[in-house]
Amino acid sequence: MPELYLVLATLLYWVSTATLLNPVAFVLLILLTSQLVFNKKGLGLFLGSVLVLLNLYLFLALFSDIVASPSFTISVQKFLLVGGIFLVLNLIMAVKLLLKHIDLHPQSNKILG
Repeated sequence: MPELYLVLATLLYWVSTATLLNPVAFVLLILLTSQLVFNKKGLGLFLGSVLVLLNLYLFLALFSDIVASPSFTISVQKFLLVGGIFLVLNLIMAVKLLLKHIDLHPQSNKILG
């Protein structure tokens, strides 16, 4: 489920930028689609980590834009609400993707019998 949501969120991001050639969205889309198809543990850990860091960076960008605005108008409030909800959902799904591929109960190996 997190992979499918993140593919759709990446497509929404790509469409909202209004540029046909967006290498970040293209690479993310390829990696997320391959994770959706093959479900590899290493790729899931990598994508989950990258997406958590990317969304935390985007939170900083959102709040710097809010702080830089001269007044807290309705359009700024809408920007904060829509952007905040989108980023919170992305962050939740990225953490779910990360937790899905972390082995919380590893097999114990007996070295000394």
